[in-house]
Amino acid sequence: MANKMNQWGKKNVVDFYVNNRNKFSDLYPSEKIPLKRIDKKKVYNILDFGCAVGGFYNIFIKIFSKKIIYHGFDTEIKVIKAARKRFKSNKKIKFFKIDKKNRKISSKKYTLTFCTGVLNHNENYKLIIKELIRCSSNYIFIDSPRVHLGKSFIGKLNLTKRFPSELREDNVVNNLTINFKDYLIFLKKVFKDNGIKNALFYSDYLPYKKRYLKINKKISFLTFSCSKVKSNKNNIKFICKNREMNKIFNKIFGQ
Repeated sequence: MANKMNQWGKKNVVDFYVNNRNKFSDLYPSEKIPLKRIDKKKVYNILDFGCAVGGFYNIFIKIFSKKIIYHGFDTEIKVIKAARKRFKSNKKIKFFKIDKKNRKISSKKYTLTFCTGVLNHNENYKLIIKELIRCSSNYIFIDSPRVHLGKSFIGKLNLTKRFPSELREDNVVNNLTINFKDYLIFLKKVFKDNGIKNALFYSDYLPYKKRYLKINKKISFLTFSCSKVKSNKNNIKFICKNREMNKIFNKIFGQ
């Protein structure tokens, strides 16, 4: 993996996740809308891949139930330590350090596997998506790599400017943008291989600021929730304002 994931252990990043992304109001529409498609009664344990300091636990107990069991996974030991300290008195929560060389996330099955803000920094995103689907018994939520209609490319995201702090040196990580059509073709095959017939995709232009992401192209975010719950009908929907992306989506996932 080309990206240096230990960059995410810097103090400015850890501090941001301690103080943000831990309330329902912190969710983006791209997270809220696909999550609404998930049956609350069928979620009782959650795998959060790229959990940072575990703030999404507080969001999940609002969406689903206070009884949920939450397991957070991350590659960065500093955020795992911060998360364990933060939730040390809660027996329903566990955090696990992922070995970047280990291709298997977990041997356990979860009713919801969840991943946001991660795959746009990982060139092996296809493997991670397959693992998140394998580890799920019911539902999967995925925040995809960034997408656009052109060729795939890797930009640079400056975490020092993205998460302001007293840090002076630039803290730069890779930011992956992939071809929209190729990505959908990959997902269609993965869905077919896993019997997934229900999904909701949500996409719009990404409002990143040039001060911390220096690119000249329009790129979009793309999230989706999908279900492994057995169904006789295909119900795959796409919410997007871009006509060309809608045309491509309908051609690939057309009912």
